[in-house]
Amino acid sequence: MKSTQKSNKINLQIVGLLGFIVLLSLVLINFLTACFLGDYYIYKTKKELKELYEILSEKCEANELYGEEYDAINVALFEKYAVSVIVTGADGESLVKSNVDPKLLTEQLNYTLLSNDNTSESIEATGDYKILEQDISEANASYIILLGVLPDGNIVFIRSNTSALIQVASFTNNFLLYVVAFASVMSVVIGRIFISYFTRPLFELINITKRISNFDFDATYHPQKVYNEMDDLGEHVNEMATTLKRAIEQLRTANESLKHDLELREETENMRKEFVSNVSHELKTPIALIQGYAEGLQEGIMDDENSRQIYLDIIIDEANKMNRLVREMLILNQLEAGQMNMDMVDFNLTEMIDSVVDSNKINFEAQNITYSFINKQDCFVHADEFLVEQVVTNFISNAIHYVMNENILNVRYDFTKKGKVKISVYNSGNNISKKDLKHIWEKFYKADKARSREYGGSGIGLSVVKATMELLHEKFGVENLPNGVEFWFELSLVKDTKIKENS
Repeated sequence: MKSTQKSNKINLQIVGLLGFIVLLSLVLINFLTACFLGDYYIYKTKKELKELYEILSEKCEANELYGEEYDAINVALFEKYAVSVIVTGADGESLVKSNVDPKLLTEQLNYTLLSNDNTSESIEATGDYKILEQDISEANASYIILLGVLPDGNIVFIRSNTSALIQVASFTNNFLLYVVAFASVMSVVIGRIFISYFTRPLFELINITKRISNFDFDATYHPQKVYNEMDDLGEHVNEMATTLKRAIEQLRTANESLKHDLELREETENMRKEFVSNVSHELKTPIALIQGYAEGLQEGIMDDENSRQIYLDIIIDEANKMNRLVREMLILNQLEAGQMNMDMVDFNLTEMIDSVVDSNKINFEAQNITYSFINKQDCFVHADEFLVEQVVTNFISNAIHYVMNENILNVRYDFTKKGKVKISVYNSGNNISKKDLKHIWEKFYKADKARSREYGGSGIGLSVVKATMELLHEKFGVENLPNGVEFWFELSLVKDTKIKENS
């Protein structure tokens, strides 16, 4: 019911506007006709009288005005301009005349020349002629008259009757009043009928959009037989309904995962806080040690050279731990931010592993570690040499830190048919618990925090490994074996690399 009332208001508004426009147009026409038609007629008549005077002057100078042979031409010219004309000589003799009785024209000419009353009003004058507006109340007639002198000195009298125009203008104005009334009524009646037809699709669209606002997206607009812009709008409404339906379905799907996203965001925030806390914790201990031992040296607590050297060794060791932590943090940050520029080259992986092992010989000897390289052979890979060295270094350092029991540490090659080499680093340590396995790649996560501090582990090394291997798009992982733990990663072999079968 409410929708119907709104629709009726729209129809009434459009019909009312149409009727107002028609009425205003007709009233304006009537007003302009009443106010300016007479002035316009005088302007046109005056212009025509001056044109006719110029023609008569030219004919006079060309000796083509007087004589019986020019009478028919002159009469046709006067009838063309719908005027009465008489040309008289100085003695008052009629020389040229129109079809109107020359006696009457002569009398009006004399009346115009001799009259001193207010019946004539000059509206324009030159040296050759003047144009008058003349009212003769006795005859109830009005004229526009041109009274002038031709080049040969003869007098010309041209008269145009304006009485008929005034009467026609009056009739026209009265008729227009009836036309205004009739046209206004007809425009409202006819407009009501046709506007109702043209606005019917609009009412349909109103109902459809109302259903869409109530999430009823099955409402569809069907175009008319004669297609117009309203049908174009209807098809756009159909497209909008389809888009809204799809968007709401996507929104519902997104809402279902919103809780998960919020939980993930909270977890990320907790990880950030934990990262800051871990960095602070990792730096706090070496800084405190360096500060304490440095102050001891400054105050001369240790008198003998051997004790001072021990203090210096501890300071250097702690500084190295801090340096390694900062370096690994910088590398990890560059890797995770995608700012690490890779330099993919071919290099000998075996030589790199031997170099890393040689740099850790002191640790091997200090912990009495038995080391072996299984299936050792020259192995050329295509990767970023610097990043791979970080991976190898972290895996071997991690194995040294956690080796136990038989103190065995070995490196092994396994070649695949897909042009890959799998590098495994094994240590005879305790197995990693299941709850720790899924976290060991996280920053600052330490399964054995006491041993990590003892051996200088930063908790970042395995995170560097993860970021590096993901950047290289290579596989990596860790496995618990019966007598220890094995970390591994894969690299792409250089093409045409010849390999020896595992013995």
